[in-house]
Amino acid sequence: MKTALIVPIFAAVLCAAACGGDGGPTEVGPTARVRFFNATTGMSGSGGFTTNGQFVTGSALAFGQSTPACSQIAAGSTSFGFGAANTSGTGLNGVAIATLNNQTITAGGNFTVATAGSSASATLFLLDNTFSASLGTNQAAVRFVNLAPASGTSVNTLNVFKGTLGVDGTPMTLDIAVGAPTPFTTVTSGSNVFSILQGHTTVISGSEGTLDLQAGTATTIAIVPTTTSGGFRLINLPRCS
Repeated sequence: MKTALIVPIFAAVLCAAACGGDGGPTEVGPTARVRFFNATTGMSGSGGFTTNGQFVTGSALAFGQSTPACSQIAAGSTSFGFGAANTSGTGLNGVAIATLNNQTITAGGNFTVATAGSSASATLFLLDNTFSASLGTNQAAVRFVNLAPASGTSVNTLNVFKGTLGVDGTPMTLDIAVGAPTPFTTVTSGSNVFSILQGHTTVISGSEGTLDLQAGTATTIAIVPTTTSGGFRLINLPRCS
């Protein structure tokens, strides 16, 4: 009789643990979605990311690449790291060269973790992709983030104009500091032309500044340095969906 009573109880305990109920070992808590982006120059191979010391699967990225899929990260205080990825793309090759500690990751949040700078002075930024405004059927939202810090002690601020400067260009956002994304701006979806200035010098225009923005989306456009010519380029970083 004792055995008959114990077996059902034991089975129930196993089921609760396996199903993750009541805080069992497979319980999945609140999470946020995070995309990772590598804009660090001067690395001989790929860079990789960690969260709370654990390597993020699929985050071994060459310069200018972002993870095609977003990772689910547990909500709460989170620390991020970035460094050279090993040849198999499964971990860091040594210690992190940049860290961003004790960041608040909110449940249900939508974020991008991006690097900037050179491999000798890389910096991590956490970008909150929250966007709650309503968009029309022919509208999109766009913002810009400067991920092209200048070398040494100089400050590199960039200016964005909507359209072609000297033709139909109008100021959109000025003096974009490194790592601080601009507010989202609503534009007509489809082909949009932007001009990027460094001070008074146009550094991106024409076809290089033309973006196709999908209706109903909110997109972050990263301004990053080119690795060869000393110029700049634009890279589309979509929100996690």
